[in-house]
Amino acid sequence: MLVKDIIILACDFTENQDLGKALEENSLLTDEQTLLCDSLVKCFNLVNSEIASDYIPLLKNEDLKTKDFKVNFSDFAFVPSQIYAVKDKNGRKVRFKVFDNYLIAFANTINVTYTTLPDDMALASEFTTTLPERIYAYGVAREYYFLQSLFDDADIWEERFKDALQIFCRKKSDVVMPEQRWL
Repeated sequence: MLVKDIIILACDFTENQDLGKALEENSLLTDEQTLLCDSLVKCFNLVNSEIASDYIPLLKNEDLKTKDFKVNFSDFAFVPSQIYAVKDKNGRKVRFKVFDNYLIAFANTINVTYTTLPDDMALASEFTTTLPERIYAYGVAREYYFLQSLFDDADIWEERFKDALQIFCRKKSDVVMPEQRWL
């Protein structure tokens, strides 16, 4: 999925069809369209970070060596936002404590499962997700209207965004009917 595709869809929601058409046709953008496009990409990055932090976390798993039972967050491949689990080299859970810039774990080699936030993307960036483009476009429209101080419109798109995310992220389980008794 491309960020550009989400921006084109969001252009329909934000009544910016001229920009959407120019992006679809790969036309040269005017200065005004370029500013609007950059603003929509920033809105996309805000939505992408919100989804990763609140709804569908980006889980990473990494093996690290401790130095005096301490691992600095700068030693991680990605900046951790929340630590879920720490295990030793044998797969056993290790007690750990998280501080502002480092982690203390009582093992020499550890495997850390943690969440991280996505990097900012550009218009031409490609990414993978389980969510449909439409949900991202709802969020981009919401952020756009907030930036324009059109709060009533922003509330409409906020509701659509949250409802779509809630429906998509709900746990899907089997429906179990109660056993019937025959008289």
